[in-house]
Amino acid sequence: MIDPLLVYAAAATLAGILLAGSLGKLTGFTDFENAVAGYALLPGMLVRPFALLFAAAEVLAAVLLLTPAARESGAALAMLLLLAATVGIIANLLRGRRDIDCGCGGFSQRSSGLSWWLVLRNSLLLALAVPALLAGHAGTRSLGWIDGISFFGATLAALGLYFCLNQLIAAHERFQKN
Repeated sequence: MIDPLLVYAAAATLAGILLAGSLGKLTGFTDFENAVAGYALLPGMLVRPFALLFAAAEVLAAVLLLTPAARESGAALAMLLLLAATVGIIANLLRGRRDIDCGCGGFSQRSSGLSWWLVLRNSLLLALAVPALLAGHAGTRSLGWIDGISFFGATLAALGLYFCLNQLIAAHERFQKN
């Protein structure tokens, strides 16, 4: 049995990350579209539809993660999106193509390129989706006020760690280039 607090915190954290990423993609859609094209994995005529579908799927996954009855579907969609992005990163790294924008979105500026650190980060996000995916196996204990404080604290801490990790990855990539 999984503690429901872990399910709620994981789902809220992942939803926040997906919403921040989709907001970055949608407000800078041309940059995101160029990033998708930069991966050189799709024919040109599919780049825009894929970019639109990907950003919309991020919003949908986040909404589903925050909806108790659909949480497992949201986690599955989030995992599918993360896997697609990670496969694209790995494909380009194996082709030696590091100097392209990851297209991750969020509150950062253009990425400093692709790296295996992004693959590790996405793997951690995939692991974060597991408790939400297993929400149907969560315990049914009643939650008290201390659980509410723990939920907000854990969610904010996880989001802070995620954004700090992104900054560290970007700084590492800039340092490696100099």
